[in-house]
Amino acid sequence: MNNKFLNYMIGQGTWFLSQGLQMVLFPTILVLMLNVSPAFYGLAQVSILAPSIFLITIGGVIADKTDTRKLLGIIHLLATLPLLMILFGLNYSFLSFQIMILYGLTTGTAQAFALPARDSLLNKVANGNIQKTVITAMLIQFICQLSGMGMGGLADEWGIFPLVTIQIVALLIGAYFAFYLPKKEISSLPKTNAIFKEIIEGFNEVRKSREIFPVVIAMGIVGICYMGNNLVALPYITTERYGLGSAGFATVTSSFWAGTVFSNLVLIANQQIKNWGKVMVFALFFGTILILLVFNIPFWLFCVLVFAWGSGAGVVISMSRTITQTFAKETHRGRILSIYSLAIFSFGPLGALICGFIIENFGIANNVIISSITALLSLSLLIYKTDIYKIKSPI
Repeated sequence: MNNKFLNYMIGQGTWFLSQGLQMVLFPTILVLMLNVSPAFYGLAQVSILAPSIFLITIGGVIADKTDTRKLLGIIHLLATLPLLMILFGLNYSFLSFQIMILYGLTTGTAQAFALPARDSLLNKVANGNIQKTVITAMLIQFICQLSGMGMGGLADEWGIFPLVTIQIVALLIGAYFAFYLPKKEISSLPKTNAIFKEIIEGFNEVRKSREIFPVVIAMGIVGICYMGNNLVALPYITTERYGLGSAGFATVTSSFWAGTVFSNLVLIANQQIKNWGKVMVFALFFGTILILLVFNIPFWLFCVLVFAWGSGAGVVISMSRTITQTFAKETHRGRILSIYSLAIFSFGPLGALICGFIIENFGIANNVIISSITALLSLSLLIYKTDIYKIKSPI
């Protein structure tokens, strides 16, 4: 393992350790402390995801044109500021729904610039085997998220303050290692009007690619049909059906991400997979098992089902990233990867809002039925209209 790869993975790990903690602490504060409704909780989740809709493609252009090491280091440092706001809110008792929306917007903004910057560097640290590197990066991400969620489950015993402090420390460590990442060739940052021209050029590259275009559409379907349920439905099933708190959130969320770790371990053990498209399509359809959430099953079986759902998600994320990283041009990689992420982050908030509305007005069961049927029909149309299932490794 070379030092460049190690520094990259440490930075990746610390960022997603903090993200894993956020996945438990965010619903803990909103649902258990502030007692917001499903619709308002969906709106809060949108506040984290919405900045990416407007900023992630700009972040992709900046990632292509600047010293990504410095950019990532600065982003890690700035990402500590909304966490400090949470600490002050807890300490001085002024934490509110509005403060959490502000936290979501600022955190989402940092994420919109961090993702394309980090993704654009992945090919720089790969030792020729991009599939292995992507899957390893995803595995580190999932393991660190899982670790963060496990820590988040201690909120009932430790309180929220020390766990938010751990998030800050993790981000500071990530900032340090960011400055030791490989240096990219820097070209001059374009003016504002030229930035939008560069963004349009990135969209054109995606549209012309027989491999990347259907993957981006697929990730949009994932965002609206699956991501909304993951963000909104699972926490409310945990509280309303099983009557559990932050430990329950941590268990359910950890079950999902444990599934992603499991499936990525399987992918690493089978690195010679050539039919990337077929594997991804199978995993996309596998996600419709969420329809089984309509049944009032024991909590342990609910976690097993979420684990299986996460296993499929892990394959989708790794295969889609592998395809995008492989077929994106070097000169446009930051922009193309930002558009890939945009597909999730633009439809994810819409999915969260829809889920929150349906759950509040028609119940959880109707929500998962509608989501599953929509996913099934959308994916079937995607396969009929594109050649996504024919995508193969070029090597």
